[in-house]
Amino acid sequence: MSEANLRPYKTIRDLDQDAWFLYQSTSLRYYEECARLCEQFAELHNNFLTGHRLHGQARLDYWVSRYLTHAYNIRRGIDFIENGGDYMPMIGSLNEPTTDYRGLVEQPLGWMSDAQRKQWDDTFQRLSYACGTGKTTLSNNRTKGRQWLNRSSITNDRKYLDRDDSHPGDRADSIKYAKDFGILSPPSTYPRHTIDSHFTISPGEPCPRTGVWVPAQWLGGENNFSLAFCVQGQPMQPAYRIIGLKVSNPFAGFDDEMAAEYEAIVKGSPVTQAVDTTWTFVEKASDSPQQPECHERLRSDSNLPCPKTGYWMTPAKAGSRRFFRQGEIMPVVASDYGATIWQWDLDQSDPRL
Repeated sequence: MSEANLRPYKTIRDLDQDAWFLYQSTSLRYYEECARLCEQFAELHNNFLTGHRLHGQARLDYWVSRYLTHAYNIRRGIDFIENGGDYMPMIGSLNEPTTDYRGLVEQPLGWMSDAQRKQWDDTFQRLSYACGTGKTTLSNNRTKGRQWLNRSSITNDRKYLDRDDSHPGDRADSIKYAKDFGILSPPSTYPRHTIDSHFTISPGEPCPRTGVWVPAQWLGGENNFSLAFCVQGQPMQPAYRIIGLKVSNPFAGFDDEMAAEYEAIVKGSPVTQAVDTTWTFVEKASDSPQQPECHERLRSDSNLPCPKTGYWMTPAKAGSRRFFRQGEIMPVVASDYGATIWQWDLDQSDPRL
């Protein structure tokens, strides 16, 4: 489809909605949830292997330790952010859990029942969406500012500079999917985000402050530009204009009737162009709602008092989910995993009899 055939982008943008999404998907609580989802997947996979007595077969056990490692690396990334404001290692730490899918499905998985495979797929899809979304929010910090500085020498690679690798366009759908997955809890009304005119910067210059930035074109009334989450010290990215929506129609040229129906319902993907701008800082809303309590980093070492009454589980043992009361000593579980770490179970429903 040529650019002349791109659909126009007419969505009315909501700065408070999009800023809320960017600040939420770069919060430490969000990254902790990504780590917890990796651990949850490792626990599920391990439980299924134990039930089918498949430990030691093929490379199935490897993926348990692999996703526990992903959780560990994400938490190391949290430490880098807390101690030095360095978000860049988090891009790779969030990318790896999603890109491992190919290796996962190349393993023999037919031993699972249909119900188990569905649970396995659903659990992986949830962690993949959470990690992939967090990675995408940060992606433009990696190369776009440097590409902008070198734009005069870019020829065939201009398409990479023009491609917005973060979140182009309205974020309503992303928020809906995150809500459906139980990853984010959007408010009924988005809190007001203040624009701080004391912080302005041009593309290519070092970002003076980590957070969300708005391009001058948006402030001037143009709806076809996106906000950006930029990291202090990284070269500021260019602004991205959405020049239209591209629809990749699988029925085009094969079934005209189906092609027309598909065109009528599909939204299309934004096609973007990198342009110059002046960026202005968008303050994080002080009344931004927090994640639900179940998204807190609730973990406990063995031999310590249980910090909260409810259901807990540990990757050290298959089928370990059990109820503890606050103050009860968390037990040690003998296993090859080393120290026993108990984790709060997101599902606090009682077992079905």
